[in-house]
Amino acid sequence: FIDRDNINTLIMSRNFDPEIGILHIDIDGNDYWIWDAIDCVSPVIVIMEYNSVFGKDRALTVPYEKSFSRTDAHHSHLYFGASLKALNHLACKKGYALIGSCSAGVNAYFVRKDKLNSVVKEVDLETGYVLSKARESRDTKGNLTFVTGDNRLQKIKGLPVHNVEKDTIESL
Repeated sequence: FIDRDNINTLIMSRNFDPEIGILHIDIDGNDYWIWDAIDCVSPVIVIMEYNSVFGKDRALTVPYEKSFSRTDAHHSHLYFGASLKALNHLACKKGYALIGSCSAGVNAYFVRKDKLNSVVKEVDLETGYVLSKARESRDTKGNLTFVTGDNRLQKIKGLPVHNVEKDTIESL
């Protein structure tokens, strides 16, 4: 199980060159915390899953829990990961720029700032944010409910989130 305490050891055990081409983190939970912990490699491109249900206005992630499991955290399966704004906040601290998101609204793309050029350019959050089109929410019995759009946020409203700009726990 990957956690922020073992991620660097796991990467170093594979003898990667410190400047790897691509790092893709998609673990449906502690994605923000894992990227935050990585300091043994300097990828050129970082692809991060984000949770668009958290919206684009707040820098939020689920509070770190070593054994976080999306399916156990909330029956809806909508409570996981980090907002695009939280990932962008971390990217800036680590020297990366947001260059966009996939059309499905689940992955964001960051490039190390020293690799930006006239073709690969930084975009703002408004341009980079895409609302997820996924319809994978579930009811308390585990049945798919196909909730879409902003109605998904109502399913997880009130759950705790970590505001990474303020370093506080808040309610969603």
